[in-house]
Amino acid sequence: MLDDKTLAELRKAFPFVEELGHSMNLLRDSASLHRFDAGAFLMDENRHCPGVIFILSGVIRILKISEEGREITLYRIGRGETCVLTVACLLGVGDVPFPVSAIAEQDATVVLIPAETFKKLFYASLPVQKFIFSAMSAKFYSVLGLIENMTFKRTSDRLKDYLISKTAGGVYPLYATHEAIAADLGTAREVVSRLLKDLESKGIVSLSRGKILLLKP
Repeated sequence: MLDDKTLAELRKAFPFVEELGHSMNLLRDSASLHRFDAGAFLMDENRHCPGVIFILSGVIRILKISEEGREITLYRIGRGETCVLTVACLLGVGDVPFPVSAIAEQDATVVLIPAETFKKLFYASLPVQKFIFSAMSAKFYSVLGLIENMTFKRTSDRLKDYLISKTAGGVYPLYATHEAIAADLGTAREVVSRLLKDLESKGIVSLSRGKILLLKP
C-alpha cells in the first residue's frame, strides 16, 4: 500500500495518475514502494514478471546477457518512465518470462504495481494506455537505432560517437570502465580497450583509471 507522500510523488512523476478516477484506490492499495542500491538486480532474465515498475528516482539499465556473459545495454529508464518490455510480457499471449535483465545503475526508488492490478488499470484507463504506447514508441526507436548502429557502423565509429555524446563534445570527462562502454556498444571489453589505446596514441583522448577525456572531438 502506498502512503500519501509516495502517492503524491507518483503523481508528480506520472501525470496520468491524476486521471485514474476511482481506480486510484486500486493503485494505492495494491502498489508498493521499493528501493534498490546501485548494482542491484531488479529483474533477472527468464523469470516471470511480478508486475510493472514505475521509476521515481535513479536510473535502471535494461540489458541482455549472452551465454558467454557478455552484455549489451538496450536502453535506460529514469524518473517518469517504466520498462516497456515488462508491459509487453504481461499483456502478451500467455505467461511470458522477462526476456532481459534490469539492474540499478544508480540508487533507485520505484513503485511496483502488481501484474493483475496493472492489467486492470491498463484496460480500463485511456490515460494509462496513452502513456504506455508513448513509452513503447520511444524505446522502440531507441532499440532500432541501436540495431542500426551495430549493423551498419564500424565499432570504431560507434565508439567515437559514444565519446562525443557522453562528454558533450569534450566539455566533460567520461567516468566509465571499458567494460561498461563495451556493454553500451554491444562489443567486447578488449575491443574497446584496443580502440581507446589507438585514440590515445593519436592524441584524441586521454585515459586514466575510470576516466576518459576527449581532447579532439
